[in-house]
Amino acid sequence: METKNLKDSVRDTAGRHASRHGAFSAGATALVVAAVLVFNLILAQVPQDYTQFDMTETGIYNITDTSRTYMENLQEDVEIHVLADKEAMDSRIVRFLSKYEELSDRLSVEYVNPTVYPSVLSQYGVDTDTIVVTCAATGRQETVSIDDIIGFDVMQYYYYNNYVETDFDAEGLLTSAVDGVLTDNSWLVYQTSGHNETSLPSRMEELFNKLHMSVESVNLLTDGGIPDDCTMLIINEPIRDLANDELDMILTYLSQGGRVIFNLPGQLDPMPNFETLLSTYGMSLADGMIADTSRYYQNNPYLFFPMVDNSVDAAAGFSEDATVLFFASRGFTLTDPARDSITVKSFLTTSTDGYSIVDDANSSQGTYAVGAVATEEIDDNITARLTVFGADSLIDSEITGSFANIDNVNLFMSAATAGMEGLTNINIEAVSLTTPTNTISTGGIWALLFIFAIPGALLIFGFVRWMRRRKL
Repeated sequence: METKNLKDSVRDTAGRHASRHGAFSAGATALVVAAVLVFNLILAQVPQDYTQFDMTETGIYNITDTSRTYMENLQEDVEIHVLADKEAMDSRIVRFLSKYEELSDRLSVEYVNPTVYPSVLSQYGVDTDTIVVTCAATGRQETVSIDDIIGFDVMQYYYYNNYVETDFDAEGLLTSAVDGVLTDNSWLVYQTSGHNETSLPSRMEELFNKLHMSVESVNLLTDGGIPDDCTMLIINEPIRDLANDELDMILTYLSQGGRVIFNLPGQLDPMPNFETLLSTYGMSLADGMIADTSRYYQNNPYLFFPMVDNSVDAAAGFSEDATVLFFASRGFTLTDPARDSITVKSFLTTSTDGYSIVDDANSSQGTYAVGAVATEEIDDNITARLTVFGADSLIDSEITGSFANIDNVNLFMSAATAGMEGLTNINIEAVSLTTPTNTISTGGIWALLFIFAIPGALLIFGFVRWMRRRKL
C-alpha cells in the first residue's frame, strides 16, 4: 500500500514539473516571438542605407558623395513625381528612388499611375513613364524619361535583336533635375563643323546636358560666325584647316573672353591657321606623332599614360597618378604667347622618354605637352580660355567604353568647365553595366606570368602528384 502511494506521489510530482516546464517553454517562446516582432517593427523605421546593402557587381545603388553633399545642403523642398505604374517598373529603379529619397528630409517621392489618373499627364505636360521633378518655391519643373535611366546597346538590339544593357543613370539624371529646379543657369556649347570634325560622342553631350549645357553645331562660315550666346566653342579633331576668316573669328572671340576647346587631329597634314591659333596662345606644335617609351600600354608607345599636373585648375581634384590614356596624339611645347597678358600652363605631359616621331628616320626625344590651357584676363570678371588636347582620344568612345577605370572623361569635363561662374559641380557619370576592362601599363611580364608561368607550374605540380599516387 505504501509502495502504491509512493508511486502516485512520484507521478504527481513529475506531472507538476512537466506542467511547469511546458508553461515556461510556452512563455519563453511567446516572449521570443514578441521580441522578434518588436525588433522588426523598429528595424522597419531605420533608413534603407543602414538595412539594405548594395550587393550588385556594378554598385548601382552606391550614391556618390556629390549627390549626398548636394542633398544635405538643400534649402527648398523638392518633389519627385513618378508618373508610371509602380508595379510594372524595373525594380532597380524603384529601389534606387527609395534610397535617393532618404538623402534629405526636403526630398519626397510619389507614384501616380497615369492609367488610373490620366489627368496627371496634362497637368505636367508630359507622356507616361516620366519622372517629373518640381520645386514649389521656384516654380520650376524638370523631366526625366524612365526609358533613359537604363541604357542599352542600340546596335546589338537592331542588328541582332539582342537587348544588352550598358549603363544605369538614375543618380546623374535625378541630381541634375533637382539642381535644374533650384537654379536658373543654362549655357550653350557649340561644336564646329565644316572641317570634317569628329562629332562629340553622345556620352559627352549627356554629361554637358546634366550641367544644363546644351550642345549645338555651328559652321562659322555659313552660319555667320560664332553665335552671341556661345558659352564654349569646341573644335574636335578637324581634318581640314580653318579659313582665314574663321581664324579671325576665333581669335576675336577669345580676345573678348570666350572659351575654346581644341582637340588636335591625329594626322600630320599641315594646317597653318590652326598652328597660328596655337602659337598666339603660347603653344608650338611638334612635327610628329607623340609616343612615350616609359608610360605605354600593351607594348604600344603610341598608346600612353600622360602625367597629370593637378596644380593647374583644369586638372584640380585629380591625383598625380590619375589614369589618363592617350592614343595617336599630337604634342606641343610651351613658348612665349603673342601678348604678355596671356598665361599658358600644361597639365598633361609625357615623361622625359617622350618622342615626336615623323617617320622611322626622323624623331625627337623630349617632354611634350598633350594637354594645356592658356588664359587671358580681359577684365575683372571675364577670362578667356583656350584649352588644347593632343587628341580626341580623351573622349573617344572606343577608348572610354573599353576601360572602366580611366579618368579620361572626368578630366575632359573638369578642363572644360574650370573657372565657369554659376556652375554647380554635379557631373555624375552613369554606372556601367558592362564587364569592365582593367588597364596594365606594361603587360609583357604579367602576360608571361599568368599565361605561361603559373599554368605551367600547376601542370607540373599535378603531374608529379599523379605519378606519386600511381606508384602507390
